[in-house]
Amino acid sequence: MPFEDKSFRNRKVLQLDHRPPNVPMGDQRFRELMNEIGAAFAQADDGDEKRRQARERESQREQWLAQREAVIVEIVTTMRQHGLSIDDLT
Repeated sequence: MPFEDKSFRNRKVLQLDHRPPNVPMGDQRFRELMNEIGAAFAQADDGDEKRRQARERESQREQWLAQREAVIVEIVTTMRQHGLSIDDLT
């Protein structure tokens, strides 16, 4: 490995070790950040509307599963009436 490659690698490691000093946050900036976080959470929590939408989706899913089961039963019944099996379909 050429010398300059090692030198570059060492400089890169040294640069990673130099972190900015930990400066405490001022009270004003802390309040600003907390207000921004609060506003973000308030927007994200639609509460009752989100729960209503979730219940509606769950109800639609249950209806879809019931329809799916009914169709499967109908197919199996029709196949039996005509004396068909799965092997006949392949």
